Amino acid sequence: MSGWRRGLVVLAFAGLAACQSIPYERDGVLPPPVVVADASPERAALNARVYDAAVGWVEKLFYAKDFHGVDFAGEAAARRAEAIAQRDEAGFYGALEALVDKLDDDHTQTLSPTRRERIAAGEAGDRRPGYGIVLMPRGDDRYVARVRPDTPAATANVQVGWKVETINGVPPRFASPTQEGKADTVVFLDETGDRYTVELTPVPLDPLPRTEARRLEGDIAYIRFDGFDRETYDWYKAEFAKLAEAPPAGLIVDLRTNGGGSLALTGLSLSFLFDREIDFGVTTGRFINRRYTSEGPDRPYLGPVVMIVGPGSASGGELYPAVAQELKRAVIVGERTRGAVIGSRAVELPDGGAIRIGIFDMTTPGGARLEKVGVIPDVPVDIDWSALREERDPALAVALTELAKMAARTTVPSGPQTAE
Repeated sequence: MSGWRRGLVVLAFAGLAACQSIPYERDGVLPPPVVVADASPERAALNARVYDAAVGWVEKLFYAKDFHGVDFAGEAAARRAEAIAQRDEAGFYGALEALVDKLDDDHTQTLSPTRRERIAAGEAGDRRPGYGIVLMPRGDDRYVARVRPDTPAATANVQVGWKVETINGVPPRFASPTQEGKADTVVFLDETGDRYTVELTPVPLDPLPRTEARRLEGDIAYIRFDGFDRETYDWYKAEFAKLAEAPPAGLIVDLRTNGGGSLALTGLSLSFLFDREIDFGVTTGRFINRRYTSEGPDRPYLGPVVMIVGPGSASGGELYPAVAQELKRAVIVGERTRGAVIGSRAVELPDGGAIRIGIFDMTTPGGARLEKVGVIPDVPVDIDWSALREERDPALAVALTELAKMAARTTVPSGPQTAE
């Protein structure tokens, strides 16, 4: 999880004082990229500086001192010459990402200057080049969860449920950022094993909404939000104020696209479902060993809650339902979550890029470690690609059924009663 610097948890962050010399990424500050010519001596020299800096920070900060049994120093040394020889930013960051991928930690990853700019543009609501597909992570694989109409992917008849095998010859998680007007070769695999090779040329697309709130039939409130950041938290807080003014019969919280964010904001968001102070996480690492607590708001929502989760639920998107499940505050439906619950920080690199590093381990207050395990739903609902292609949502239907069961169990019979 990121976002420690926001400082919204009850406990102070004195444990980070020893790390102030580390060039952590700052919110809202995007350093200018260092521009050098491709395949030039300057490119090689910059690659060397960035590579050595990234390796050094991982060795200094990574939470697992044994590097999960990987000889990280040996791997870094063996791969260094090839990485430095890469002719451009895309090739270099592909090599650097392949190195940190050896750690088998979803939170330790690289961000090239170009990718950082794309992320910042998306957060600002700017248009970004894309094919028109929304990908769903399932382990290390990526599947098409949605095809936006009137986009290159729709024109090429790309289907929901197809696995993205490669983009320009590499797995999608290692692929370079898309460039407007530059065609990419994308290989898909359908559910029967048939392979489709498609040329897709990215076009500027508006970002999809990161939040959604509506009332469903039966006066059920539904909210979806894709992360735990300041802007989303402000929206979330406003939505719960509306719930306090007009309490619904039940609440569905959809976390299937929630990739996490600030630990502090995860705890604050969860507190809106309780009328008391709650613990929401325990961390252990090189710098921080601590239990985190959040007080409940003045007007929480205390009605029945169902949360929908899946492989796209990660980090805070897992801790939030895990603690609710542990405290018996919500019924969890859907698929097992990603199992990526490690605290991380992004460190600036010399070229304007960054490397995000897992710096502490985490459990629920009850001691459950979610890393590589995930949240196991109370009511499993397997993915049904055919239903999604028809724009049906089986998990949502099950969530509504569970709320109806909860309502039936709490309904008080009307009319005179006879004691036996």
